[in-house]
Amino acid sequence: MNSQHQIWYSDKLNLQECFCAYLNSEAGQKLSTRKSFGKRDFIYFNNDNADKLYFIQKGAVKIIGYTDEGQEVIKALLHKGEIFGESAVYGPGKRVDYAQAAEDCEICVISTDQVMEMMRDSEGFGKYIHQLLGWRVMYSQKRMESLLFKDARARIAEFVIEQASKSGRTTLDGAVVLKNYLTHQEIASFTGTSRQTVTTVLNKFREARILDFNRRRTTIRNINDLHSEVYSGGGKAMRRRNMA
Repeated sequence: MNSQHQIWYSDKLNLQECFCAYLNSEAGQKLSTRKSFGKRDFIYFNNDNADKLYFIQKGAVKIIGYTDEGQEVIKALLHKGEIFGESAVYGPGKRVDYAQAAEDCEICVISTDQVMEMMRDSEGFGKYIHQLLGWRVMYSQKRMESLLFKDARARIAEFVIEQASKSGRTTLDGAVVLKNYLTHQEIASFTGTSRQTVTTVLNKFREARILDFNRRRTTIRNINDLHSEVYSGGGKAMRRRNMA
């Protein structure tokens, strides 16, 4: 299942080539690197220098923060072909979140200076980076609206749909299969719910034959029914808001 967010090619721009093939060039080897991270390894920490941009060649990455009580809050789950650490483009500064491998990862890394050079040399790359920054702002706004105006069932359905759009594989019978990167507790952290609520909602989706799941993967049997859950849950919350 193709993702509108997992952009490998944009205006004939091959991000794999921009990040990883470039790093393998004779000049690039001196300045950049490809790194491996095991599951749960931190790629960067809060307050680290924001001086690098990262491209996921293999695996998945969580962007997270922590509450004052030390509770993890997952801001995004990114997959193969996606870029993160984009605050490096703004100029010298510090990270305001953490990046952690959700599974074993291969990450291509380029410095801020290289990013700026590539933006100057490639109109397509510069355009893509600006589009990425704008999309991330809109994504944050959408997440905030979801947390404010959609009920838990709708938010969990929305999470499953988003992951399906990024990393799902459509089978011959039309089902969508995706690997489970997060535990129910982590899904709760992403959706602003509780672990018990996530388990209850997913079990109800299973009983309704919308999806099935085990520890390793989720199979979406009817993606349209999931979209209906998002619409109905969001609609009820919006109506409550308008009546208040």
